[in-house]
Amino acid sequence: MKIFSYFLFFLFFAVSTFGQTTSESDTGIFHLKIGEIDFYTLQDASSTMGNNLMLTDDKEALQRLAPTGQSPSSVSLFAIKKGSEVILIDTGFGRKTFQQLHTLNIKPEEVKNILLTHSHGDHVGGLIQDGKKAFPNAVIWLDARELEFWKSGKSKDLLEQCQKFYGEPKTLIPDEKSAVIIPEIVSIDLTGHTPGHLGFLISSGGKKLIVVGDLLHNGAIQFSRPDISIQYDSDPKKAAEIRLKTMKRAAGENWKFAAIHLPFPGVGYVKDNGDGFHFEPMNQ
Repeated sequence: MKIFSYFLFFLFFAVSTFGQTTSESDTGIFHLKIGEIDFYTLQDASSTMGNNLMLTDDKEALQRLAPTGQSPSSVSLFAIKKGSEVILIDTGFGRKTFQQLHTLNIKPEEVKNILLTHSHGDHVGGLIQDGKKAFPNAVIWLDARELEFWKSGKSKDLLEQCQKFYGEPKTLIPDEKSAVIIPEIVSIDLTGHTPGHLGFLISSGGKKLIVVGDLLHNGAIQFSRPDISIQYDSDPKKAAEIRLKTMKRAAGENWKFAAIHLPFPGVGYVKDNGDGFHFEPMNQ
């Protein structure tokens, strides 16, 4: 039943519209400077998230927080530039990724490293295009636990293609003291949504931004009620625990916060309001 739910979710996004107003001529690109780092949100799809996907018996809370039964949502990926180094965090479905990279004057062959938060189809779909390696010179990085999960998941055929073209993925071990690719990035353990789900903390010039992957899906509900998980979480209880912990930390340390399924541009600040949290998105 869960596999069927995943299929409907990915199909729903795949046929959704792609036209939100954005910060760079309606291309679905948002740019932010973090010290010496250029950080970009690239929107791959825009849609909504239904209340019926949330795992709770508290229907009153759902009605109060999302009275229409639907909340704005998105599928995004992130690009990081430092000098000539180009790093992607996830690849979306790959529907708009290459058009957007072209807009940024980034060629696919310039992407040398791709950090995966996890292995669901809307995060890894852009790795293969037209049966070919989409990023000719790239290496894939992910948590070893996530690789095992991917091997048993619904997109294992895609994994086989990735292994054929990219070779065996390189292993990430979440450790905030060990840099990933460049000194400004470390990986953070956010397991719960999947067994090897990772976040990435970017630090430069005294500023910090955390990419939280699928720590949450429905911002209208889950900031106020981080205890409410979604059907797509492989371990809903653990996902809720890590969501609360991460939101507290982001709010307490005033980190910028970027999530893949928040409405575009998906970047802002988490604020603690005592009974929960609220999200202050950055201007487009």
